[in-house]
Amino acid sequence: MKSTKKRLFLPIEIIARELDSKLLIAYKALEKGYSVVVGTKGGVYNSARSYGKGIYFYKDHSPLSSLMLQELRVAGLKIFTMDEEGLSWPSPEVYSSIRIDDKAIQVSDAIFVWGQKQYDVLTSAVPGYEKKIHIVGNPRFDILHLKYRQFLRDQSKHHLSSLENGYVLINSMFTPGNWNPLLYGTPSYAEHMRDRGLIHNDKDFKFFTKVSENAAQLFDAYVSLLKRLSKLFPSTKFVIRPHPDENHEAWRNHFSSVDNVFVEYSGNATYWILGAKVLIYSGCTTAIEAWAMSKPTLRYHPNPESKFDPDLPNRFGKNIKTEEKLVEELKVILSSSEDTRFDVDKDFAESFIKNAFSADSADNIVRILDSLDIKDEYWENKSIFSLSQLKKKIHLLFGFDIKKRWISRLIGRIKRILKKKDVDKELKITKVKSQKFPGLTKNDIKTRLISLNKIYVEKLRTKYDIIKIAPNTFKIDNHNT
Repeated sequence: MKSTKKRLFLPIEIIARELDSKLLIAYKALEKGYSVVVGTKGGVYNSARSYGKGIYFYKDHSPLSSLMLQELRVAGLKIFTMDEEGLSWPSPEVYSSIRIDDKAIQVSDAIFVWGQKQYDVLTSAVPGYEKKIHIVGNPRFDILHLKYRQFLRDQSKHHLSSLENGYVLINSMFTPGNWNPLLYGTPSYAEHMRDRGLIHNDKDFKFFTKVSENAAQLFDAYVSLLKRLSKLFPSTKFVIRPHPDENHEAWRNHFSSVDNVFVEYSGNATYWILGAKVLIYSGCTTAIEAWAMSKPTLRYHPNPESKFDPDLPNRFGKNIKTEEKLVEELKVILSSSEDTRFDVDKDFAESFIKNAFSADSADNIVRILDSLDIKDEYWENKSIFSLSQLKKKIHLLFGFDIKKRWISRLIGRIKRILKKKDVDKELKITKVKSQKFPGLTKNDIKTRLISLNKIYVEKLRTKYDIIKIAPNTFKIDNHNT
């Protein structure tokens, strides 16, 4: 007999970016009596497809995800989407072309957006779906509020190296210019965008090529800056935290012989922000997170401003154009005993991030998903021979399974036979891909849920059954429920 318990599926693409916020949603959903599946995109997808009902909460509504979301909708899932990259973009036109798909929006039962600004772009690009779009902020910003500060302290102790507080943090976002061909198998960022189907003409190709050139110039500028800072401040530690898609080895090669510069990627960016004295950046959304945590933010950008740079993060830090000026600012900040964040207008911040000054995004998300009727007519009617169910199974078989699985597997097998296996290269690719998802354990989930329980004293009695159902994928239930 099938369980009638409501089930929530939470796939994760990038552990460092999403795990804490997804487990905060899971925590709130468990309070409502949900069973939660969390883990890799593949593991959670397989579980959801097999289960055939419940809520599938995905990380975007882009053209690349559209077919999968349509498939899961046909399989019986309710689809909730929130674009994890919906906070910052170079322009509304660029965002609409690469992050919004009308069919993905159509099959979504509810769409969560960061703020009014994203709502306006979304409704302009795909009008007619206003009723299903909810402005809730993002749970990633819930965790930055003082209410969850002990949670961040707990996690930083578990997941960071032994660096003492007070270091200078540099969060880079130069992926197009510091490209890693092993990650996606393409020689350049522009070719990667072509492979994704996002380049349709020469104009598009030239645009993404210029994005790459701009990022490469910034990467070189930051290498130069850090070499200078490491000499001028020999007793200060500098931590570089590259974007998960960047070539981390390029950073390590530049600073392997510099004793006070560390290239780190373990843990969430917010753990590193917590212990930092100041953040130096350009174009990286972690600057907004640092601002939310009341940390000083210095935006170093020596190049001319261009349309290829995301604008929003640069509004949350003091703009500096020269190495000399940055050295002056850094001296002041390092000699101060207090943290002073960059002044940002409250209404401006809230227009992009609804929960910029609150901690209620996860609560609102779970409230909305709990208001949705997720009963599946198959289990309600218990009629396996109903015409609608037969149509659904045929649709899945011919519309998705044959095209996606059988043909792609056949092509993949032929390619593997024809291609000589390069073991060394495959090991390097595996290592690079682990930057985004290094692994998930039962203890990773358990410790975070326990830490969240500390915030809600009356919930300390709660215990959880955490069962591994696939590699790096787990089902979570309240104990004895």
